[in-house]
Amino acid sequence: MNVCSCSRVFVSPRRECTSWALDVCLPPLSLPRQGAPAPWAKGQFPGPQGPRQQEPFSAASTERGVLLGHQDLLRTNASRQTAVLAALKEKVSVCNSCCQGTQAQLQTARTELGEAREKLFQQESALKELSERVTQGLAEAGRDREDIRTELLRALEAARLRNSSCEQCPASWLPFQGSCYFFSEITATWDEAQRRCVGAGAHLVIVRGLEEQGFLSRNTRGRGYWLGLRAVRRARKIQSYQWVDGVSLSFSYWNQGEPNDAQGREDCVMMLRTGMWNDAPCNSERDSWICEKRQSC
Repeated sequence: MNVCSCSRVFVSPRRECTSWALDVCLPPLSLPRQGAPAPWAKGQFPGPQGPRQQEPFSAASTERGVLLGHQDLLRTNASRQTAVLAALKEKVSVCNSCCQGTQAQLQTARTELGEAREKLFQQESALKELSERVTQGLAEAGRDREDIRTELLRALEAARLRNSSCEQCPASWLPFQGSCYFFSEITATWDEAQRRCVGAGAHLVIVRGLEEQGFLSRNTRGRGYWLGLRAVRRARKIQSYQWVDGVSLSFSYWNQGEPNDAQGREDCVMMLRTGMWNDAPCNSERDSWICEKRQSC
């Protein structure tokens, strides 16, 4: 009976195992003859197939050397990677410090920008308020100048009348630049108002310029008044406007959006309480009227 025994060799780089199994089968023990050398003394092992060389042991030793070389190379690479990682950490630390400084500067810039915007807003508000005051002051100055001019013209006209042979304006009529004006206190249609003016030797007022318009506007007394102005229609469309003396309209003082000829029947013109002009139906009885006649000299 043959007796076999097995042995294993382990090499463990990186905790990995490589094994070779060497089977050595021994024949029945028989002692060599006296004086004869043992077969294994020459590096051979007896067996059923003859002696086997110790080649597996040499291969294992070579593989082990290669693995140890790889292990050294890996250790070297690991050391280099550790150094690179340390350098990167240092750079990251520097970048973090720079970022913190930049963030602080950015926050300061934001604060300064907010303060600048607030100051700019305050300056714009102050400038707007100043502009409104200047505009209001100019408007008031313009009105005051117009009032002074009107009063001066009225005084000059009164002085001229006193020193001339011109007829004085009737009672309840106001003089202005050689004409007399009557502001009615009752209302009537446009045609009725014109008849009443003609009955008084006058006509519905004809506005020839801004000075006369200013005089009329200052005496509206919160009423609306008919003017001596009507539309001229052709084919149901307004072509122009004409005064009661037959002269076409040149100077005008229309309110915003006027004349609009609402419903196609606003042929007559009246003056609003603000002094602005508006077209209206001639048969409206809501407005008073202004008569005008030249002073006779």
